[in-house]
Amino acid sequence: MLRPSLAFAVALAVSACSAAPAGALAVHTASRSESLLAARLTALPQVEVKDGDIRHVGPRLREALLAAGVPAGVDVEATGADGEPKTIDAATVKRDDVIVALGLPDAEGPLRLGVPGSPGLSVRGLIGLRALLAAAP
Repeated sequence: MLRPSLAFAVALAVSACSAAPAGALAVHTASRSESLLAARLTALPQVEVKDGDIRHVGPRLREALLAAGVPAGVDVEATGADGEPKTIDAATVKRDDVIVALGLPDAEGPLRLGVPGSPGLSVRGLIGLRALLAAAP
């Protein structure tokens, strides 16, 4: 039997290995999980989006999701470093101006979900996305 301190150390090590690295985005579906590293997000087509005086650059959310194997047309739960999830409906995910902003200052990032015109949906310190499958009728 493992001593409590050893069991804690093992659990901590396993947890650290399963989390996405800093600057990476963990993407989950019902059947798989994938970590999109910053380099992979940077390799996707980049767009510039302005929301008032703020300018962000990064891939469209829908393209980042497709790169991780998430099918089009699903709602998504976005979680920031604060652990508070926000639900983004499929129509918003499809928008051309909804992006995963890259290269942000530490106070905002390194990743941010930018949803112009909807500050309540933007997520600072974006760390995870989870596809929400529609309930059967």
